[in-house]
Amino acid sequence: MSPLPHAEQRQRVLFYLPMITNWWFVHIVEPLIRRVAEQHEVHVLAPVPWRGTGLGPEELGRCTDLSDVHWYMMDGADHPSTRTVPEDAEGLIAFVRGLAPDVVLCRTADHATVQHFPGSVRLLMEGRYEPFAPPPRWLQLAGRPHDHGLLAPMAAAEAARLKAMIAPAWERLQRRLAPAPGEREALFARFGIAADRPVLLLPLECETDDNFFAMHRLVTRPNSSLVSALSAQLGDRFTLVASNHPLNDAHVDAASLIETVGACDNVVLLPPRIGMLPATLAMARHADGMMVGDSKTFALAAFFGVPMQRETRFATGDWLQPYRAMAPFLEDIAAGTARRPDPEQARLWFAQYLLNDAIDPLARDDDVLAHVARPFDPDRWDAALARLAQTLPALFADEAQASG
Repeated sequence: MSPLPHAEQRQRVLFYLPMITNWWFVHIVEPLIRRVAEQHEVHVLAPVPWRGTGLGPEELGRCTDLSDVHWYMMDGADHPSTRTVPEDAEGLIAFVRGLAPDVVLCRTADHATVQHFPGSVRLLMEGRYEPFAPPPRWLQLAGRPHDHGLLAPMAAAEAARLKAMIAPAWERLQRRLAPAPGEREALFARFGIAADRPVLLLPLECETDDNFFAMHRLVTRPNSSLVSALSAQLGDRFTLVASNHPLNDAHVDAASLIETVGACDNVVLLPPRIGMLPATLAMARHADGMMVGDSKTFALAAFFGVPMQRETRFATGDWLQPYRAMAPFLEDIAAGTARRPDPEQARLWFAQYLLNDAIDPLARDDDVLAHVARPFDPDRWDAALARLAQTLPALFADEAQASG
């Protein structure tokens, strides 16, 4: 890849958007395009609509005032393939090389093809993790879709500063989310969960038509089939507690999943919320282990110190101490000896995510190109803490005032 110019210099920026949904465009990418176009040359390359992705009249109509932005629409018969593996990858790569961008910002599941693009290439990925849960519009940049829990190389003093900056909020949230006495027993009784065997929490992944990231899963079967297979594997040694993905609850027919759960005597399907909390968060506090795949719920295992099993094509931070295979995970859970995420490293990762990695596309002082140029930059942490104080004041206002 060619060297990246300083973010302050005028650059040629390409937004490559084969997996863009209307929500992502309206709330995240359009604001980014507008911000970047104020100082830089912007090009947008996207397919026409298909399976809830692409740019159509509604999205393009929002941008008629952006006369200096260059738009390129892929509308050939092969445009659906750009969501996964382009039929004409060489032609696509050649077209982008002809544009010669300095930076390419991608919303795509196909991270392999874009690595052949010129310039510095980054994926636009979700930046909202429970339990801190900033607004859904927050994002982060990545080289691959689901490399989870990775820590940037940093000096000991930088790590100490990061942890100190979120320490009061971390402790405040830990206290707020600590289960009340007797809560586990009451919760298990409510849902018919046996109290005499370990509970494994399975946060089900998104099955909507527009989620092409599913192409990367090692376990490709539908959620209902996954639950059935795990039920048979676990037998009467464990209880499997499944929580559905919020987008599945909103957009996917759950009949098959409900029927499968009803046929299994060792599986419980949680409702979307338990009291004031999302179901996955509420149950993670009581689970003996979690199976997370490529789900962002790995962050809950990190926060609550829950043993984690993850089958994936992607990298996982060593501090999470994940189990790659199911058999040793189950053996250690049953014995009560399962290894857990490192609590100090968990706090450091959350601090890095909140203060260094996360981007608010609506914040004037949060420059996405600066994140590309300087992935790790202590100079932006104070501004990030101030944004958190505005966004999550109940957690961060005191820290921001002290820092200021």
